[in-house]
Formats: sequence, structure tokens, C-alpha cells
Amino acid sequence: MALNENDIKRLNMSMPVANDLKLGHLLAKLESSTGATVEVKWSDITGKPSTFAPASHTHTIANVTNLQTTLDGKLTASKAAAQANSTATDIAGLVTDFNTLLGKLKSAGLMS
Repeated sequence: MALNENDIKRLNMSMPVANDLKLGHLLAKLESSTGATVEVKWSDITGKPSTFAPASHTHTIANVTNLQTTLDGKLTASKAAAQANSTATDIAGLVTDFNTLLGKLKSAGLMS
């Protein structure tokens, strides 16, 4: 059976040297260039870790490339219809402007 994308990833991740050499990709290229099926049995791979479950750990926002920028772009004023600054001269006018703003935020799905 030919190597599928999951086989290639598993081989590349199975041990550091396999990942450095991109062993999975190398075998896939060998298969495609020769037309032969290259079979690597899991039991034939040496030096692999006994488990692959990641250890419990945490990351700060700074550890994840572009996370803060991506998060900052999620909630922007452009998601809601524009709201002009209030020019209210009394409480009733201010209440009207405020309720208009709340309506736009709700319509944009930014507020329930």
C-alpha cells in the first residue's frame, strides 16, 4: 500500500532524525519515482518515543506567531454599522443615541 499523507506525517514526527531528514517525504518520492511501494512497518522504526501524548504545558500569547494581531482583528468597529458621535443636548437625546448604538452592536452579533 502506498504511503498516504498521514503515513508521511507520522514518519516525519516519529523521531527527530526522521523529521530532520523528512523521511516520510523521502519515501513518498522514492515510491513515485520508481513506481514501487515502499513499506515501512512501525515496528521497524527504532529510536521512537514510547508515547506521543504531549506533556501538559502552557504558552503565552507571545509564544504563538501572530496570535495577538489575529485576536486584535477579531473584534473591530468595522463589524458594526458606523455610529456617529452623539450630539444630544439632553438626557432623552442621549438615551436615543445610546439605544441606537446598542441596536447596531446587537445586529452585528457583538452583543446579545
